[in-house]
Amino acid sequence: MTSTALGSPAGATGSPSALQDPAAPGAPVSGRSPGAPEAGPSRAAAARSGLAAAARRVDDVLHRHRLAVVAAVQLLCAAAVLTASRLWFADQSLRLDESQSMQQTDRSYGSMLHEVAQDVHVPGYHLLLRTWRLAFGGDVETARALSMVFFLASLPVLYLLARRMLRTRWALLAVALFALSPFMNWYGNEARMYTMLVFATLLSQLFFLRVLRRGSAGDWTGYALTAVAGAYTHYFFLFVLVVQGLTLLVVASRQRWRGLGRLAGTAVLVALALLPWLAYFRSLGSASGTRPQLPSPSSVDFTNVYSQFLGGFLPDSANSALVATWPLLMLAALLAVRVSRRPGLELGAMIAAAFGPVLLAFALSHVISPFFLSRYMVAALPAVVLLVVAFVAAMRPRAAAVSAVVVLALTVTATVAEAVRTDVPVKEDYRGAAELIEQKATPQDLVVVSSPFTIWPFEKYYDGDAKVVTLPEWDRVGGIPAFDAATLPDQVDALASGHQRVYLLLSYDQGYEADIADFFQQNYAKVYEQDLTPGLKVVGYRVGYEQLEPVGGLQLTQPLTQVVGPAVVRGGQD
Repeated sequence: MTSTALGSPAGATGSPSALQDPAAPGAPVSGRSPGAPEAGPSRAAAARSGLAAAARRVDDVLHRHRLAVVAAVQLLCAAAVLTASRLWFADQSLRLDESQSMQQTDRSYGSMLHEVAQDVHVPGYHLLLRTWRLAFGGDVETARALSMVFFLASLPVLYLLARRMLRTRWALLAVALFALSPFMNWYGNEARMYTMLVFATLLSQLFFLRVLRRGSAGDWTGYALTAVAGAYTHYFFLFVLVVQGLTLLVVASRQRWRGLGRLAGTAVLVALALLPWLAYFRSLGSASGTRPQLPSPSSVDFTNVYSQFLGGFLPDSANSALVATWPLLMLAALLAVRVSRRPGLELGAMIAAAFGPVLLAFALSHVISPFFLSRYMVAALPAVVLLVVAFVAAMRPRAAAVSAVVVLALTVTATVAEAVRTDVPVKEDYRGAAELIEQKATPQDLVVVSSPFTIWPFEKYYDGDAKVVTLPEWDRVGGIPAFDAATLPDQVDALASGHQRVYLLLSYDQGYEADIADFFQQNYAKVYEQDLTPGLKVVGYRVGYEQLEPVGGLQLTQPLTQVVGPAVVRGGQD
């Protein structure tokens, strides 16, 4: 297959003339006829000449000192990742998903596998995290460090992948964007499997591109091993494999179907490797009682995946503005791109990798069951970064240089904003909620947590005197009981009996948060309300008896609402 500027394995970017010096010997000189006096170059021509010369100097340095430059950029990117982690991300409050990782890997290996099999994940990450915590410590920071290891390990693999379709300087830009990515920095500091999924995907894509070009026994062996490892990291990795298989079918149809036997063998190997786990998973109910309640994805959700890949987790208003500007940005970028030949093999594979798995997940979320979350799609992020850089590299030299600087600056800005803003939608300040309730609640009060599973991150920090229960009531073992609006009044009366105040912690709405909040609002006096992070708030209600000072030998033991009336009680504030 003929290689192209952006898709060649040699790594050339742009058209062959992208770095040509307009003033080179033999180059045509515009603006004068033969024999006429030579006119000075225009400003535009001088600028183009200067950019071309600068590009040649960069390429010359990279050619003579490539290993040193690549190593230096890798180290700088790793240092930036670690600095951002230290300054902003590593010390954030434990989040719900992380608390599940912690409580699952606190168990023995057998008990942990039993617990994970009742959830919606495969056990590869949990087995590794359990071993990691036994070796290095059981605290949250140690658990998060494993994700950071996979993030840092992904940087050199991304460079190797990028070099199969981009020149060195553009491959280094891809590494920098990936390292500074707000999305990657968020999950690089979360005790979950998402950076492990990215690492497995990068290795898989690297071997896959080698399979497309050469298809040696070693390439296929590496591809098969990474396929099994990725399948045991996250179910979404199977979508990556499906898209790779379809891509290989398209390529093989033009090359007399070479490699189809090995592709089929890889598919059989992955299926056989997963079969024991899937049988165990099915025997325990296929996570029927632990699946989160997610809405069917819309076209906005699909677009948000890519806006979050590039811009991180912005507040809704900022995210809407970013999405709204995409058509204009794409139009401006298209005008700046030089006309070139069709995409090469590697670039075509990355286009499929960037959009194919996400489209599959989007479609199946409508056909089977909704599971469309941007973090599940993180395996597509490296391909998206490579496409952005390839697009920039295809621009005219001046536009490419300016765009590279702008993209880097916007990426850094988005990461800093994500780190320091309190209205970022994925932040979950359960530590702040626990500290707040500890300050306000007394032993006569009650803490009610809804949704029930959010008790895990809350209890990680809570050390107060008030009792903690969930609504619906759950004993932390097995599936969570279904919410029943008809029995809600009796449940609340039973819980509130004998208590003075209830502090209601609301987060992760499972479809009944409004019912619970409305019931408390209509039947009890609200005395406190505090929003901590988007979707997480604490609301206090007076629900019980007020012990008043004795008057004339009598002590009041009636509810305050019966003595002075509900209107007076509702008017009181702490």
